[in-house]
Amino acid sequence: MQRKKQNFVQGAVILMVASLVVKVIGAFFQIPLQNLIGGRSSPAFGLFSSAYRIYSAMLVISTVGLPATLSKMVAEATAHGREREVRRIVRVAACIFVPVGALAAAALFFGADTFADWIKSADARLAVMAIAPSVWMVAIISVFRGYYQGRTNMVPTAVSQIIEAMGKLLAGLGFAWYAVQAGLDDPVVAALTVLGVTLGEVAAAAYMMIQAAVTRRRGWTVRALNDTVRPVGQLAKIMLSLSIPITISSAVMSLTDLIDVALISARLQSPAVGMTAEQAVTTYGIYTGQAINFFNLPQTLITALAVSVLPTIASARAAQNFTRVSRTLSTALRLTMMITLPAGAGFLLLSSSILRLFFGDGTELGGRLMAILGFAVPAVALVAITNAILQAFGRIDLPLISMFLGAVVKIFGDYFLIGDPSFQIAGAPISTAVCYWLIALINLFHIGRLSHALPPLGRTVGRPLAATAGMGAAIYICLTGLTRLLDASPGSASDKLITLAVIAIAVAVYGVLLLTLHAVEREDVLLLPKGEKIADILHLK
Repeated sequence: MQRKKQNFVQGAVILMVASLVVKVIGAFFQIPLQNLIGGRSSPAFGLFSSAYRIYSAMLVISTVGLPATLSKMVAEATAHGREREVRRIVRVAACIFVPVGALAAAALFFGADTFADWIKSADARLAVMAIAPSVWMVAIISVFRGYYQGRTNMVPTAVSQIIEAMGKLLAGLGFAWYAVQAGLDDPVVAALTVLGVTLGEVAAAAYMMIQAAVTRRRGWTVRALNDTVRPVGQLAKIMLSLSIPITISSAVMSLTDLIDVALISARLQSPAVGMTAEQAVTTYGIYTGQAINFFNLPQTLITALAVSVLPTIASARAAQNFTRVSRTLSTALRLTMMITLPAGAGFLLLSSSILRLFFGDGTELGGRLMAILGFAVPAVALVAITNAILQAFGRIDLPLISMFLGAVVKIFGDYFLIGDPSFQIAGAPISTAVCYWLIALINLFHIGRLSHALPPLGRTVGRPLAATAGMGAAIYICLTGLTRLLDASPGSASDKLITLAVIAIAVAVYGVLLLTLHAVEREDVLLLPKGEKIADILHLK
């Protein structure tokens, strides 16, 4: 039995839906958690965030390059009909990366004191130890995800992401509630909370192993057209030559984020700014718990698109189908702009209003930081999609260079801006925006040079930007008018209703303007499930 292949938009839609579900679950986790252990009076949420950032950095070092590398190699082998080689590629990946993940988890667990001291937060030690086993679990999960993504089957990846989120919600929030009710110290509260992440990863790894067994039993394979199988050593060499640069390019920014944890805290405590250690940790908790969490929402949607684009372009290039490469490239960049431009505008205009829907404390500061991050939303999305495109083109060295340059800008920007009393914590989102725009522009330059097929600027950026401008005007007019009409005070029930109404109006206005300006094309819609019917309903020619 051979499973029907998904095109890259269908695969992206599956992952986007999963990402939205994960974000909704994450909101049910993060928002009560912030109100339970966060706010200005407790550093527990800052300890939780610090431990999670350390874990994320270790995760990048040990496994981040695996799914992209494996999906590229599986897609290319599948395009050539090398079914036996696909199986060998997966086995080689497991033999290399699962032990690496185990070693990274051990280093994180037994070196928790060192990592906590590095970020100037010794109280985060227990939380770091609690999250350490997750690194090993993710290594196992990544092998399966890379295989299924290379087969253009995004369902197992999507389901495993939801299982991870549910584990974090049920276990993490439950443990946090218990710890607070028991009156435990802040370091213990943070450690018990972060333990939910570990349990979620364990559940997702168990699901992936069960799914793999079901796949083998059902015989979902691709017909072998070529019995050629390269030696294990050659495959391992190719795998490492691909995964190491991808890992380094991702690690550059993730390690920069890790430096951020220490740098932000240190610069906020500098004589020029004058915060205490507790104030710095609490401020950092508001930045990550409010502004960064919402900032990551559109980014996860585009990550889903990037995951789907990489094996599609790699497979098309392996089959010498350059028309498909050009079409996929054009559609991916256009979808990226259509999703992220309005998201960035929404951040800029509605940040404080959105945060007041969910949080009772810190929304004034969080709103200012989130508004600044609105300028970075399209840039971060472009970085994700252009990195994937360059990797699919086999130029894994180029994202490494651009990410390194962006990291240097980020570190220097953080150091000088956060230490300036007129900027303080606002320096972090400003340097983030500058950093990612630099990376995105460098990547786009390289894609244009390599493909000679960058889509027209008007179709890709101009039309979505015009629709976003119209949407932004509608937001401003409706928000101002309704607030004055209802005399709504910040945080009141009427203020929250106005925010929800304005968001609904903005979505409707943006959708109408996209169709009116012909930003959405029929060929894009045809890639969706039931695409032909949808295109006919929308009268797309």
